[in-house]
Parts: sequence; C-alpha cells; structure tokens
Amino acid sequence: MSKLLIAGTVAYDSLRTPGGERAKILGGSAMHAGVAASLLVQSRLLSVVGGDFAPEHLDFLSGRGIDLSGVKIIPEGKTFAWSGFYEKDLEQAHSLRTDLNVLNVFDARLPENYLNSEYVFLGNIDPELQLKILAQLPERKFAALDTMNFWIDGRKTVLLKAIAEADLLFINDAELRQLTGEPNLPRAARSLLGGRLKYVALKKGENGALLIGAESIAVAPAFPLADVLDPTGAGDSFAGGFMSWVSLRGTEADQLRAALVYGTLAASFNVQGFGCERLAQVSPADIKTRYNEYKMLTSAPELNYFLQGVRQC
Repeated sequence: MSKLLIAGTVAYDSLRTPGGERAKILGGSAMHAGVAASLLVQSRLLSVVGGDFAPEHLDFLSGRGIDLSGVKIIPEGKTFAWSGFYEKDLEQAHSLRTDLNVLNVFDARLPENYLNSEYVFLGNIDPELQLKILAQLPERKFAALDTMNFWIDGRKTVLLKAIAEADLLFINDAELRQLTGEPNLPRAARSLLGGRLKYVALKKGENGALLIGAESIAVAPAFPLADVLDPTGAGDSFAGGFMSWVSLRGTEADQLRAALVYGTLAASFNVQGFGCERLAQVSPADIKTRYNEYKMLTSAPELNYFLQGVRQC
C-alpha cells in the first residue's frame, strides 16, 4: 500500500461559474488532492470537519480507499466553508465569504498509524501547521507543500521555513513572484532551491505546468478542453495526481516528469465538473484514453504504468 499522506482542508464550497451554480458541495485542498490521488493509490487524509459534515461524504471519501483515521470530527463545530464566483475567463476565484470554523482549532497531530508515512502532500494551510506535520515525520522520503498569497502576505518568514523543509513546492506564477520579488520565473524558482528543496512545480492553469530544478526544466502543456465548468481545486488535483504517481514510482528525474504529466491529466478531469463530480466518475479507461490523446498532441513521456492498468476504484 502507498504510504501517501495528504494534509489540508476538507470544506463545503458554494460557487457560481459561467457554467452554473452549486451550493454546499465538497471542497478543500485535501479533498481534491485525495480524490485525485485515489485514481492510483490509497492515501491517508489529515484534516478536521464539524458535526455538520454529512456521513455520506465521509462514506464517499472512505469508499475511494482514503484512510480517514486522521480526520478529526468536532461535533459542536462547523466545517470550513467558502463561497465565491468566477468570471467568464475562469482565471481567478472571487471570494464572497470564508468561514474558517473548525479550521481555527486544527492541531495537525498525526494518529499513530500515520507516523510511517513516506510521501507527504501539505495542502494550502497555515505554514506553522505544515512545519508541525513535517516535524512528526523525520523519516519521510519526499514531501511537497502548497501555499497561497494569504500566507505569503502574512506569514512569509515561517512559510520560508516550511518551504526549506520540503522537497518540492507547488506554487503559481503570481505567488512565486510575490514570494521572491523576482519577475523571471526560472530565476525566481531557483532562488528558493537549497537544503531539502530540490524542485518547484509551477502551476500555470490553462498553460499547463513547469517542474523547475537547479539544472533542469520539464514542461507539461495543459490538455485542451472545450467544456471547463469549475477550476476550483484544479491545483490540488494536479498535486494529488503528481504525488500519487511519485508515491508509486519514485523520485527519479524521468518519474518526476511523468508525474508532471499525470498530475496535468488529473487536473483536466477536475475542471470538467463542479467540485469533485467529474473526478469521482473517472475510470481507468478514461485515464488511458486521455493520456493517448495527450500524447498525440505533445511529446509526453511514455507512462508505462498505464500498460499495467491503473488502480480500480
């Protein structure tokens, strides 16, 4: 079994896009990453929810092979909730309301059966919590973390400490420039490398993704889609797909490039539905078909794992 730990938020989202509206659907960084990862592996989730979190949603996540023993339920509390909307270009989420609720008391303590986790994805949470999680996993093989402008603005010093304890940073163009003050993206990414940090995975939305190392850059174009409904969680789905591949295949350079492609494919399914509606319906045949189409459009590496079949969910 893969020893992949995914830590972050499980939330209720209410949103509006040009493609429609949804109220109180499953959201959150850990949820999107976990569902994406479940296409390949069984992962472990670390998060917190309130007493209002529906049992059927817990059943859905556990039914994906996700270990929920690290999801704390606070009966008297309410689940983290976000509401917002997207304009026609779907490029930026406009927040209307954010209720942290039980996230205010999330202590990020790992249950004993998580302490042997070898691969870690830290979703977009307080960098103090990211550091606390990493401190509990001194024998980890590979850890990646995500962040956002809120933490760069208000918690930059501790965020830089957390980044230095990770092996890979997921970040987008604007956040990377904000964090480093460097407009050139390769130089900005490489200015952060050192210590444990070896790679920056640059999330570029409809322009795909870059994986930047000290002496290398790998590129994965986005899969062209005519039916994008909701970009919420696309970056987390990309990270979940990426880390699921790494947890199975390792961190050699060719496998990291393959992970970049696989994460891109996972994100392409995510944006075709609201929340995780589309990802939850993806079959191994869907993944293989999309990869074959992607390969015809690009110089994508051979993902030989597909020839062996992907995990049946």
